[in-house]
Amino acid sequence: MKIAVIIAVASSLVIAPLAGALAESPKPPTSITTTGRAEVALASTAAPLPKLPTKACKDDDSNSVNCYWDAAKRGNGKGYSYYVTAKGQVVYLNPKLNNEAARTKFARAKKSAGWENWGEVFGHRLCWAKVGDTSYIQCFDGFRETS
Repeated sequence: MKIAVIIAVASSLVIAPLAGALAESPKPPTSITTTGRAEVALASTAAPLPKLPTKACKDDDSNSVNCYWDAAKRGNGKGYSYYVTAKGQVVYLNPKLNNEAARTKFARAKKSAGWENWGEVFGHRLCWAKVGDTSYIQCFDGFRETS
């Protein structure tokens, strides 16, 4: 009997503060709908998604804006999908390609090596070319071409 009392007292010492902390924790906001039901609306810390373009980018190397490129269905079926904002910003669906510092470093290296900025080549953006008898094209997303 003494053991049962000791266990009950010890567990109340552990459980009571935990239950109190849970009772005091903030509750998610609720809203009442016109049907009278209470709904839980959880706050999101994520930024709202931008309005994505609905027209496909042209495949004529024309640096189009407010469009998307589906790499699986366009060009040679390889590469990375992206969309271009109305302001001309290229946003890849692969987040590692959206690193502005890496893009700037890539562009500076190509420019200092004497390469020309060609913009878009075969649906690939941020491309540079070393023009000569044999021309070399390299794009930030890893695309390479020799002509």
